[in-house]
Amino acid sequence: MSRARDLRAEFRTKAAAAFSFLVEESGFAQPEMTESLFSTGPGLLFRGPGLDVDVMFHDGREPQVVTSLAAVGPDGVRSRWAELDGLYAAAGCGPVQDVPGQAPNRRSTLKRLDQHATALRRLMAHLPAPELSQSIIRFAALRWER
Repeated sequence: MSRARDLRAEFRTKAAAAFSFLVEESGFAQPEMTESLFSTGPGLLFRGPGLDVDVMFHDGREPQVVTSLAAVGPDGVRSRWAELDGLYAAAGCGPVQDVPGQAPNRRSTLKRLDQHATALRRLMAHLPAPELSQSIIRFAALRWER
C-alpha cells in the first residue's frame, strides 16, 4: 500500500475518532465516507439534526484539512454552508488561527483533526444547533455579498 493511501485511511480513522462526540453526544448519524468534486482526498460526512459536518483532506499541491458545516432544512436539503474557521471566529469563540488548515505532512494532517474537533466542540457549546444553523445562513449570506 502506498504512503498516500495509508494517510487517506489513517485520516478517515482519526477523523472518525476525533469527531466521535458528534455521534455520541449530539445525535449525529455514523459518518459516511466521501470523495468530493472539491476535494482531492478523503472525507467524512456527519449528518445531524439540521446540520451536516464535512471533514475533508485536500491532498493536492498545498495539502490542507477543511471542516465545513451546512445548515439542513426540514426537507433534508442543504441551504447554506460555511467553513469552520470563519464561523468559529464570527461566533466569538476565538481567532481563525485556532482552526489551522495547512497540512504539509502526516503529523500536521492528523494534528489538524484534533484542532478542528476541539474548535467545533467549542462552537457547538457556544451556539445550540438551531442558532448554529441560523449563524451558518447569515455567515454564508455575508460571504456571498462581498
